[in-house]
Amino acid sequence: MRCFLGTELEDSLVPRISDVINSFTELDIDMKPVRDENLHLTVKFLGDISEERLKKVDAVEEVTDEIEPFEIELGGIGVFPSRDYIKVIWIGAGKGGKRFKELMRKVELKLSDKGFEKDKNDPVPHITIGRIKSGRNKESIKSKLDELNGEIFGTMPVDEISLFKSELTPEGPVYEKIKDYRL
Repeated sequence: MRCFLGTELEDSLVPRISDVINSFTELDIDMKPVRDENLHLTVKFLGDISEERLKKVDAVEEVTDEIEPFEIELGGIGVFPSRDYIKVIWIGAGKGGKRFKELMRKVELKLSDKGFEKDKNDPVPHITIGRIKSGRNKESIKSKLDELNGEIFGTMPVDEISLFKSELTPEGPVYEKIKDYRL
């Protein structure tokens, strides 16, 4: 099954982030927006894993037991992999972002000890808001990124991370929460 670890957004932040998503969908671009119910701060993508390997994910409890809850500010906007080749648009983190990045690193290390593949890139706290399907009208995407850069979308507590199963459907992915790990 396809799985990932993430932190759900506080309900009060979803309308503001949904407005940002809509501002991109109004552009003449090929973007698959993330549905409101799927918005989350990514901790670690695990990929396709077996039921047996799924049990090894519980090792993250050793990390979450050591970390106190904290506040994170959602702000700024960016892309993966680069502005010249945009595949993913995301909202980042301001204050509290360093703590979230440290949480991501500790989860990464703990799970690599359990045989999960280590990510080659430095972790970037982010909420994926859309996936770009082509380079059509790339300049309008860049203009919107410049317009929104530095904007703050709200703050929320980080007091747990969750394990999700992701089922891919023709309408888009459907996420199902499997387990919570409290900080």
